[in-house]
Amino acid sequence: MKLPSGYRQPEWIYAVEWFDEDEKWHGQAGAFFSQEAAEACMAQLEAEGQTDMVVNMIPVHSRLQDWQWDR
Repeated sequence: MKLPSGYRQPEWIYAVEWFDEDEKWHGQAGAFFSQEAAEACMAQLEAEGQTDMVVNMIPVHSRLQDWQWDR
């Protein structure tokens, strides 16, 4: 597959978020550039008694054209 000229791959961020058992979103604790940092955040919050968290991977595009090509 040939990518368009000037295409930039998205960067990924890792967001620590709360969901309930019905998969309803209840907020974000933080977002990080590495999965390791997100998992450390989640472990710290779990140690403090927080539950029902997930790490959500989010692609971040620097240009609208790149997002349009990826969608």
